[in-house]
Amino acid sequence: MRSARSSLAALLLLALAACADTPTPPPPPEATAAQAAGPQVPSRAEQRPGTWLDLSDAELWRAVQASGGVAAVGLKAPGQKRGVWRGQLLIRRAEWLQARQNLLTRRGITVLAVDELLPIVEVRLADADALAALRRLPFVDYVEPVLAAQAMPTLADVGGCGWGSAWSGDWQYTPQGDVYTEKYTAMGIPAAWGLSSGRGVTVGITDTGISSTQAELTSGFATGESAGRTLRLLRVSSKSSAYDQCGHGTRMSGVLAAPRNGQNVTGVAWGANLVSVRHADGVAAVSSSAAREGVRVAAQNGARVVVMAWESLNWFWQVSDEIEYWYYNGARLFLAAAGTSGCGDLIPDGNVVFPAEMGEVIAVTGFAYPTTSVPCGIHHGPEVDVVAYLDVPTTGRNTGELVGIGGSSNATAVMGGIAALVWSANPSLTRDQVRERLYRAAAGYPTRSSRHGYGLVNAYRAVTGQ
Repeated sequence: MRSARSSLAALLLLALAACADTPTPPPPPEATAAQAAGPQVPSRAEQRPGTWLDLSDAELWRAVQASGGVAAVGLKAPGQKRGVWRGQLLIRRAEWLQARQNLLTRRGITVLAVDELLPIVEVRLADADALAALRRLPFVDYVEPVLAAQAMPTLADVGGCGWGSAWSGDWQYTPQGDVYTEKYTAMGIPAAWGLSSGRGVTVGITDTGISSTQAELTSGFATGESAGRTLRLLRVSSKSSAYDQCGHGTRMSGVLAAPRNGQNVTGVAWGANLVSVRHADGVAAVSSSAAREGVRVAAQNGARVVVMAWESLNWFWQVSDEIEYWYYNGARLFLAAAGTSGCGDLIPDGNVVFPAEMGEVIAVTGFAYPTTSVPCGIHHGPEVDVVAYLDVPTTGRNTGELVGIGGSSNATAVMGGIAALVWSANPSLTRDQVRERLYRAAAGYPTRSSRHGYGLVNAYRAVTGQ
């Protein structure tokens, strides 16, 4: 069980998130009555204390007001602990539909959207009384705002919006080079390239999209040694295009999958297919409903590895249920950033953010090269699983521009690329075996640090299983 942070329950940094209109897969399986009532199914409060569920009506109403009166409502069968558990429905379809219909008749509640995959309804609440009455209905699992106030500062040159400072070192990996070469060599990435490029594996990145003027990640994506792979640029229904207006998604995608064509920096998984989902305009607080749908879009479009460099100080049940659905029913491998704030910020570095704190997600943080220490402003803690080196070169806004990227976002992109290398070279491995390969290839394995998990991962060892 992840540690409670109830004192932070009114704060939110949902830095990057998404929504889109893609085909809906078959619903998850319904549990039997015995399974639904069984002791193995914890209540949400038992699973994770310190969420919106623990707030009083007055406290929650203030958060919902900050969300424009809009809230996500999870549905459950009356008498059951919850509506979903580890990707399995604990509410029958007829009960689900009846609960939705009931909400339509309630005073002060306007139904805005319904989900057909998971038992979730988005509503607008007129006042505090409507919220209080809603929370006490027997078929309501949880009520949480979809938007709250921004809690962390925007870090333009670390993990937030901005196109980064020009990179002054090498543009390509070379046998003798600058710190770029040294960092990648120390992580075993060039050695792993001798065995794997990520070919045949599709990686999804839920972020701010890709710059329309960066050919290395658009028209030039499948050039040079990277020929033959595929790129999907997807947008959410509320966005007019799939193109990046922030910079974060372009830089993340460059670290992860820029082509090996001699023209720019080489991505860690330069042979992998890429699904880019633009789900936000920047790093300000956005809808958690959008975050949930962003995960779905990546998974529905073939991503086996899903990279998430957005972060929240709150646990959102609708998002965790979505991740669990694809984890348990679709065998997706999820990776997320442990968090990036800033030196001297009010948010402690030891606070690993959501969704990285989920047990189903590989939490990634970063070391400052060549040390084995997590620098100030980069989050760490017992939830962290693995580490990559920070501050590597990547693609900028325009073709030919090479810039830097830092923060745990940077480390997560590197780790997502390494995961693709492992799965490409070992296609028969299960999701859990790939995850175990990453752990075993870390410098500290089998000892786990309370600050940075198993430590720095060596890509060559992960690919070979040595």
